[in-house]
Amino acid sequence: MITFSLLAQAARSWHSRGLYMGMHWGWWLFWIAVLLIVAWAFWRLFAERSEARKEAAGALRAEEALRERFARGEIDQDEFVQKLRALQASRSLV
Repeated sequence: MITFSLLAQAARSWHSRGLYMGMHWGWWLFWIAVLLIVAWAFWRLFAERSEARKEAAGALRAEEALRERFARGEIDQDEFVQKLRALQASRSLV
């Protein structure tokens, strides 16, 4: 019991006498900054992947719509091939 009381008194006296010199706030700010940076890095990583998946899905939908138009006879083979190559070229640029 005396040991606990001495430790509690010692811890209280260190803080009240200013041995930390305000560094406990510095450590809080440091760890908050570290957590914010890690959260930002994860967000950027997954946001970029999500955008890439959306772009790929959009390109596939465009090709599928082009194939459907060709199957229905709305466009001829030359126009289909020309537009398909244009879609594939635009996808390779991204």
